[in-house]
Amino acid sequence: MKTTRLTAAILASLLPLPALAHIHIAPEQARRGEAVELALVVGHGCAGAATTALRVAIPAGLSAEPLAQPGWQPVIGNGEVGWQGGPLPDHDKARLILRATIADDAPESIALPVVQVCGDKQVRWIEPGAQSESPAPVLQVLPAQ
Repeated sequence: MKTTRLTAAILASLLPLPALAHIHIAPEQARRGEAVELALVVGHGCAGAATTALRVAIPAGLSAEPLAQPGWQPVIGNGEVGWQGGPLPDHDKARLILRATIADDAPESIALPVVQVCGDKQVRWIEPGAQSESPAPVLQVLPAQ
């Protein structure tokens, strides 16, 4: 029985754990040349504090603008887009929507670095790779149809 539990624990640790990435993107895939609405899903606040803003650096291969959401004000500037307002309590989830267009020459994956602001606290979801401690949400780019 102990061996089975140990084996299960080891196997589980080898699997990618998107649940640890607290800013998710939905859908996770889009096609080159496609216009799409991308939801950034905020899963929690910052160490107990409510989320009051979200900033997204717009990388090459993507153009995007934030859509107005109830209780949130879109913000655009300096290579970033985002929202301010809320607040979104620490244990609540929200979907903040970007209207985006995937460039015809976009790379196969596009990381969207996100800074989550909770009053005077910040969490930077900017690191590449799903296994990092603060992973950026990643959009997989499919060929155009």
